[in-house]
Amino acid sequence: MPAASMAIRTFHSTDPVWMPVRRRRRARQTEKEEKSEGPAENPLKHEPVTDTLAFCQEASALLTKLQTALEPMKAQNDTFIVKRVDGDIGEILTIDLGPKEGSYRIEISEMEHIFEYTSPISGKVLYVLSNETKEWVGIEDGHSFEGLLVR
Repeated sequence: MPAASMAIRTFHSTDPVWMPVRRRRRARQTEKEEKSEGPAENPLKHEPVTDTLAFCQEASALLTKLQTALEPMKAQNDTFIVKRVDGDIGEILTIDLGPKEGSYRIEISEMEHIFEYTSPISGKVLYVLSNETKEWVGIEDGHSFEGLLVR
């Protein structure tokens, strides 16, 4: 055999680095969770306001508060249009930030005592006014609307 073919080629490679694999542990089910076969508990811990006059006053106060807070932001943005109109079922506040950022809308339903918040990020979310705390809370998970805005 020729000497050239007998030469052993050596290649330099680094040793493989083994990283530990992190796995989540499954949460144990409690006896209460195992036994419950019915519908899930309602996350809304407070009863909603049912008085139409009180609801309308608080809803109008919320829209006024939002409008006042948004006013200084108009000067800082190229497209920032805030419109407040009376709709068929209640007041509507629309915040248009242009085609890039999208449009946000709050529509008050005086008959159902809810308001519908629509955004390009989270979609449509329904809120009620808590009778106990007088805070606007999400119907699905009970989160605070003001908490969503200040984040």
